[in-house]
Amino acid sequence: MAKMVAIGPEHFALPFGVVGFALAEAGPEDFLAELRKHVADRSVGLIACPETLVAAVDQEEFEELASEGGAAVLVLPDGPEAQQIGLEMFRRRIERAAGVDLLASAPGEGASVSD
Repeated sequence: MAKMVAIGPEHFALPFGVVGFALAEAGPEDFLAELRKHVADRSVGLIACPETLVAAVDQEEFEELASEGGAAVLVLPDGPEAQQIGLEMFRRRIERAAGVDLLASAPGEGASVSD
């Protein structure tokens, strides 16, 4: 069974420990290094991280790390004003893989039932 890891400040990561995630406390200064370590670990299958922490680091470097290795990186909203970084990340990946924007919400965007 693949390991699951929650990376972030204690108040974000601690609840994940209750459901079996390994905990990796990190702030903006060490988040990318911690992410790099867990992405490189082939026994890790899922990495959860908070949106506010992801927004505080270099986005290109984050995207590059998140697409490396076999672990799925899940960005979860954790503040009062969600920036939808995780949703946009998955939207781009689905669109690249499927060729259509399956998560489009506006009429005329992405795929529809009649397509």
